[in-house]
Amino acid sequence: MASSNVTMLAVCVALTLSGLYADVAEAVEQPLRRSHRKATKTWCVAKPSAEAAALQGNLEFACSESDCGAIQGTGGCTRPDSLLSRASVAMNAYYQARGRNSWNCFFNGTGLITITDPSKQAESGVPCCE
Repeated sequence: MASSNVTMLAVCVALTLSGLYADVAEAVEQPLRRSHRKATKTWCVAKPSAEAAALQGNLEFACSESDCGAIQGTGGCTRPDSLLSRASVAMNAYYQARGRNSWNCFFNGTGLITITDPSKQAESGVPCCE
């Protein structure tokens, strides 16, 4: 008799806990769904204070790992045509291709994540395209 009471108690506790878990999971999941709907587009650009050697290294690395067609050949996707602009386009291509994670824009401290579309800032020396 005592064994069946313990079993029944264990079943009740398990059911209660599973119900609580489902409620908690739904409460956590709900705000996450809403936040993904309003995801902000971000871009990665080179810090204007970065040294030329670092920018050149970023450019070479990013182009070896992602599509830099926009700045190679007849792409002509930087205005003005400078190392800072070309590195920014390459760094952003890498950042976008890798899922826009903050660590994909680190580039040894020479990358900046921005919520301002750099293609709208062509006169300021940053990339003219995505």
